[in-house]
Parts: sequence; structure tokens; C-alpha cells
Amino acid sequence: MSYYFRPPNSREQNLYIIRFSVDDLSDNNFVAGTLKNTAYTSPAKVFLPADFNFTYNNDNSYFELNYINAKYEIPPTVNIILKNGNTNENITYEVSIISVTETVTRFEIYYHTVEEDNGFVFKKNYPDLLGGGLTNIGVQVQIIGRTKTGPTFAIANQGWTYVESTSASNDSIYSSMKVGTNGVVPPFGLTVGGSYGYFGGAGNGNTPSTTKLENYTVTEVYNNINNYHFFPIKIENNEILTLPVVETANIGQEIFLLLNQITGQKTLTISKDNTNMGANLALDTIGDSVKFIALNNDDDGARWVKVNNK
Repeated sequence: MSYYFRPPNSREQNLYIIRFSVDDLSDNNFVAGTLKNTAYTSPAKVFLPADFNFTYNNDNSYFELNYINAKYEIPPTVNIILKNGNTNENITYEVSIISVTETVTRFEIYYHTVEEDNGFVFKKNYPDLLGGGLTNIGVQVQIIGRTKTGPTFAIANQGWTYVESTSASNDSIYSSMKVGTNGVVPPFGLTVGGSYGYFGGAGNGNTPSTTKLENYTVTEVYNNINNYHFFPIKIENNEILTLPVVETANIGQEIFLLLNQITGQKTLTISKDNTNMGANLALDTIGDSVKFIALNNDDDGARWVKVNNK
């Protein structure tokens, strides 16, 4: 499996870990030099980075781990431990790491033996060695290193990082937290790829806008009354807003209506229907506002209760 973490005693951030086990490196578990997906025992291959590969180079007799999609910033630390499943075999196996880069690790497997003429020697072993090769011989692998990507399996916005503090306390950590959307690598603190819009309390009638915040029309207020809290309203004619019947699921909801834009001398009338008001309420000046809370009353049932400031 693979995951991110940042230990409290480390100055490195976004440490990306890959770990897995293989119990049998025999030739039967390789196809054209690549380890079969079914040979990964803990965890399954699906939990490793995309396109992760464990291969064997027959020409040079070494193994190779390809983790290019982990996107390590510098060569990671690689730990490989041999597992011997042959309980009756009195042979000691060793692993020798040849090289480690940001994308690939190469290693060899040896075993100890005693020869009549040469005494105690090391011999290289590989999957297709005559006589069984590495049958029941496996590995446990752990790869850990720093990556610039965010915490979403090495495909995040490629911009989150920590920087050292210039204050007297060298342990102060700040995050630049650069964020990019729509697949862009962010050159700024926030880089928006593609268009953007506003939804909700800021108000634009549930219509995306790439330029400015819009106001709600009376119809838009009615259609979105159960979705948002704050409604800046514009009117071009004398209009009436009748609040919808309060649904049981919306008991406790608050709404704030503010007259924000008027064309000429016009009036927005809030109908008393479905409210506790005894008469209609008129808003005719920019800044006029009213607040309602959806509440239940034993006698009147659920309705919009106008909040009075005293």
C-alpha cells in the first residue's frame, strides 16, 4: 500500500510510503520478466502506485522496482528484506541494492554456500535458476521518500510544501499551500484553471459567473429558499415575494433578505402568507432587510417567524 505522512520530528513533508510483500519469486510468478499481479501478497497490487512494476532483467541478473508515479523529489530510502519459505533448507539469502534513483531501484539476490575447493562463497540467484531458483523465496519492501504532491496517491496539485521559518525558533513550520485547480501546476498561492462561479450565501441565483457577484431576483429567492441563508435582492418593478410553506425538514432554518439593488422607485413586498406577520412587509430602500426563522408553533404549525430587533 502507499500513503503520506509527516512525522513531528522530521523537517521533511509529504513523505510518501510504498510497502508490499512477495512470498515467491520463482520463475512461475514472472511473465516476460514482470512479476504477476497475483504474486503480491500484502497488500494487493491495486494498492500500489499506478503502473508500479517489479521486474527481472535476465541479461544482467538483477531485479528492478519501478515507482515513477510516486513522483519522488529526491531518491527515496529503500529497505528490502529477504523471506525464506523453505523451512528445511539450510541456506542464507542476502540482498544487495545496486542503485536507487527517484524512479527506479535495482537489486540482486545472493545466497551463501560452501564449495569443496573454494570454501564459503556467495552466489547470485535469480528466478529461472535451474533446480527451482527462488521458489518460496520472497521479499518485504518498504520505500519512503519526499514528494511535492499532495495527499491523494501522488496525483494531487503538485504544489503543497513546507518552508523553514526565519524566526529564532527553527522548529516553526509554515506551509505555502499553493493550490491549483483543473490540472494546473500553481505558480501562485491560488491558481484557478478554467472558469469559476459563486453559489450560496454570496448570491448569484445559482448561475455561475466568471466576473462578479450577482443579486437574486424574487423568483430566484423563492426557488433557492431552502438552499441558502443570505439573499441580496434586486428588483426592477414592484414585486411581491411569498415565502414557500415551511417543510418539517427545514425547521430551524434562517434566511436573511436584503434589498440591494432597485431600478427607480420600486417596492419589494414580503407577503404575510406562511409567516407570523399580521400584515405584508414593504422594503423600498437599499439596505432594507428582514430576517426569518422557520419554526413550529403548537397552534399555528410550521411557519416563517419574523425576527424583531428591540
